[in-house]
Amino acid sequence: MKFLEKLEHAVEKNRSLLIIGLDPQEEFLPSTGDIYTRLRDWGKAVIEQTSDLVCGYKPNMAFYEQYGPAGLRALQETVGAVASDIPVLLDAKRGDIGSTAQAYARAAYEQFHADAITLSPYLGQDSIKPFLADPEKFAFILCQTSNPSANEIQGYGTPDLYEYVARVSQTWGSPGQIGLVIGATQPEALQRVRAICPDAWFLAPGVGAQGADLNTALTAGLRADKKGILVPVSRAVIAAASPRKAAETLREQINTAIAEITPSPLDPFRALVNGLFSSGCVKFGSFTLASGQRSPVYLDLRRLVSYPDVLDMAVEAYIDRLISLDYDCLAGVPYAALPIAAIAASRLKRPMIYPRKEAKTHGTSQMVEGVFQQGQRALLLEDVITSGGSILTAAETLRAAGLTVRDAVVLVDREQGGVAALAAQGINARAVLSMRQILERLQAQDLIDQSTFLEVKQYLDGAA
Repeated sequence: MKFLEKLEHAVEKNRSLLIIGLDPQEEFLPSTGDIYTRLRDWGKAVIEQTSDLVCGYKPNMAFYEQYGPAGLRALQETVGAVASDIPVLLDAKRGDIGSTAQAYARAAYEQFHADAITLSPYLGQDSIKPFLADPEKFAFILCQTSNPSANEIQGYGTPDLYEYVARVSQTWGSPGQIGLVIGATQPEALQRVRAICPDAWFLAPGVGAQGADLNTALTAGLRADKKGILVPVSRAVIAAASPRKAAETLREQINTAIAEITPSPLDPFRALVNGLFSSGCVKFGSFTLASGQRSPVYLDLRRLVSYPDVLDMAVEAYIDRLISLDYDCLAGVPYAALPIAAIAASRLKRPMIYPRKEAKTHGTSQMVEGVFQQGQRALLLEDVITSGGSILTAAETLRAAGLTVRDAVVLVDREQGGVAALAAQGINARAVLSMRQILERLQAQDLIDQSTFLEVKQYLDGAA
């Protein structure tokens, strides 16, 4: 059974999002017997008392390793005591590449029979792949951890490094194999990553000894279905006089909090749409388009460069689309998309080129600026797609220079046939937003009146 199948089954059967962390320390163990026997008996006792109250167990590798071979043997016995329909998440935080990662994966799955494991993303996808080779297994990637100095590394850059980890990790493995570790002590991170990964499972340590507020964490991290966040608790249960009573109390606290929470629908583009409107990048009135047609709505995304906060949001929206695509270089379509392409290329550490609108009459007379090699794949970025003409012209210039063009990403699709026209020319165009989606968001917030909404909607319906 796949990890997620086990997890969903245990969540429903036991009405629980509680995972018990098995972190054995001397003071928790029985006072008599050798260390192997004490560890084994302690672990089995905790499991026997709580197996109908939890959705999983999370043995911490380090707490068993500290006791040497006896500890590892006890870990095997402890995992073997868990019912077959309850998942085991090995908290190992592994992170290495090549044969070393493969060896770690074999140990986790073949020796300790884990269903899932925690991993560090620092070495990139190569370090994660061996743990996902078995489609039944699952990995929780360290994203924003609960330790006090986490932001020294995880909060670096713009956007924060942990946000990039959340985005890029969703392209690793097959769907349904990647979750994220986000500390319950970091409610803002839980909320931000939930907007990025609306369907992912989060492991949210920090409730209990680390002092995280349970209600705040659940409010920030729950999915719309009131699932999607696992609450691992160790000491508050395993150090209690009655682990069963402690686990039962925690489960009820979690369930009570969930019952009182009404998750608001997550809209990752609401702030972006509002920014486009407030900055004048989206205007309503009567405008003449380049085609000569009249339009009740106009998009002027050249204004983005004067609004850095909105520009940042736009670039992040492009990056969300780019992460899953395969290309060698980004190519901005002059002129509005050039700053967007430059910033995205810088953040993604990918080379950028751009086709010229006109031939140079001096110097090299080249039509494509930047460094590239023939046969490389260029991915086009454009601000708006209407008929698709500007993208197609840029693609023809790039192709004439020996580049391959198969994909384009735009911020807004005006829904006037451009996507279909490009598809006919072998270019798959992806839009962050459609004009209709922008219109609906603005109308829902009363930022435009009903008559404007209906006028533009009728215009879009006629143009489609």
